Amino acid sequence: MAFAPDGRTLASTSFDTTVRLWDVSDRDRPRQLGQPLTGHTSAVNGVAFAPDGRTLASASNDATVRLWDFSDRDRPRPLGQPLTGHTATVYGVAFAPDRPILATTSYDATVRLWDFSDRDRPQPLGKPLTGHTGPVLKMAFAPDGHTVATASLDKTAILWDLTDRGEPRQLGQPLISHTDGVYALTFAPDGRTLATASFDKTVILWDVSYRDRPRQLGQPLTGHTDSVSGVAFAPDGRTLATASFDETVILWDVSDRDRPRQLGRPLSTGGVSGVAFAPDGHTLATGGAEQTAILWDLSARDQPRRLGQPLTGHANEVNDVVFAPDGRTLVTASGDQTVRLWDVSDRDRPRPLGQPLTGHTDSVVGVAFAPDGRTLASASNDQTVRLWDLSDRDRPRPLGYPLTGHANAVNGVAFAPDGHTLATASADQTVRLWDLSDRNWPRPLGQPLTGHTTAVYGVAFAPNGRTLATASGDPSVILWDMPSLDRFPGGDVREACTRAGGPLDETAWELYAPTVNYQDTCADP
Repeated sequence: MAFAPDGRTLASTSFDTTVRLWDVSDRDRPRQLGQPLTGHTSAVNGVAFAPDGRTLASASNDATVRLWDFSDRDRPRPLGQPLTGHTATVYGVAFAPDRPILATTSYDATVRLWDFSDRDRPQPLGKPLTGHTGPVLKMAFAPDGHTVATASLDKTAILWDLTDRGEPRQLGQPLISHTDGVYALTFAPDGRTLATASFDKTVILWDVSYRDRPRQLGQPLTGHTDSVSGVAFAPDGRTLATASFDETVILWDVSDRDRPRQLGRPLSTGGVSGVAFAPDGHTLATGGAEQTAILWDLSARDQPRRLGQPLTGHANEVNDVVFAPDGRTLVTASGDQTVRLWDVSDRDRPRPLGQPLTGHTDSVVGVAFAPDGRTLASASNDQTVRLWDLSDRDRPRPLGYPLTGHANAVNGVAFAPDGHTLATASADQTVRLWDLSDRNWPRPLGQPLTGHTTAVYGVAFAPNGRTLATASGDPSVILWDMPSLDRFPGGDVREACTRAGGPLDETAWELYAPTVNYQDTCADP
């Protein structure tokens, strides 16, 4: 059943294949309006009114949805042809509150979106939303119109973001120069250079100034005798650190991108898988197979020296290391299923902070900080990502529920510069995007990014947030365009109009484009 927006009309559905309308102006004496609406050939499961009250939608076991013109309550009439596309029973229908969009759910485990701007000729919007593994029974739009919640017999509910952040597009062709899987990658601070590390024991630099036409810079960097497992640029972009399973870290001067040169002798660390620069640019952290992390002083790039004692406490290898944006906190992720925090304010005397973070049920392989330093994400072989609130470093706490959806180990995790978008890379060959606008209620953004043919190991955002890079064992690197309304200050406002399905009001503009002065994106130029 569903009420019309005016509150005077009720629609009811039945297994008898009809929809009936009732006038409930007098609640004690409801009366039927006109004849039952017929046309479905099987049970009618759901019904919904559009916000304007002029359109009614009905969903049926006959796998169709029908639209009805309700302008005259006593004489409703069918609109156009039945909507087809679902391959099984359609259970639910819901209208967006702010746009001419209809959503439908089905026993075929999908959700479909329809544009009914022309009510007589509604059109499908994009591809079906997939993610549930069982029949999808119901759905509801949030008041902002950009979020849909769906409920399924698979025992889950999924939140869907209908803004463009969930629809990145691949930029150009995959970057293929390595001869074996690409294990890690990172952007230089200026966003013009990408470094990729491979099982083929090399690192390659790429010029990504023109995102659709990336090009290799110079020759691959050689020197390691085993797989290169980590790469990191210093904050000034002049120094690159590469970590390898050969138990060394090599420093490179990349001031001349076409002619990088090795700095000094390799650092002997004992099986390195993670490497990270502190924000000061003079401190390097490495983690490896000896269950420890090590800090290095790089004040003299050609003569790095070890700082203090190794950080001990993990019961298995240290897979990843990352500094907080303020440089005072180091985080280590380990095969012992935990994450540890360290106070490195005094580089020669680092000390553990609080208790290890527990909750993962398998090796933790990646960690990343949000730009504000308050949120940490950890990725694990248990197929989940967990979020942690580090507002109080001594008392970190978990945020919401683990992020699930990947079908295999999560190998990498990265925050976008806006701090509200998270990317996760998995052995299931996909990358997923998550909206963290509400840290306690993260939600998936659109469909998984597909294109790689084997496990995805690394993921990194460019400093401006417009490009996402993913690295795979296939072996390739793919660049993705990340749409954002923040970059529509000039001639692209028409694109913003098209993507939003209409002009944004000032409230929505402040949410999606806080750094740009408000303007009517759909106004005539």
